Amino acid sequence: MKSHSIELIVDEPIPGHYCWVLLKHEAPDQNPVPVDYAAGPMPTYTAAMMAGIAALERRAESHAAQDGPNTLH
Repeated sequence: MKSHSIELIVDEPIPGHYCWVLLKHEAPDQNPVPVDYAAGPMPTYTAAMMAGIAALERRAESHAAQDGPNTLH
């Protein structure tokens, strides 16, 4: 089984404009790679965080569907 380490970051590049980005950590000695990000700024930190969490959940569901059902051996 392959591990998928994804980090959700919320940034405020301009006061009152919050953006989220999902970063994938491929290897400990490499910089993380953006895999998804906000289409535009959000008005609050909470709104950006919730949108980022929703994107992370969609990504997890997509990967789960591709990997097939979980089974215990």
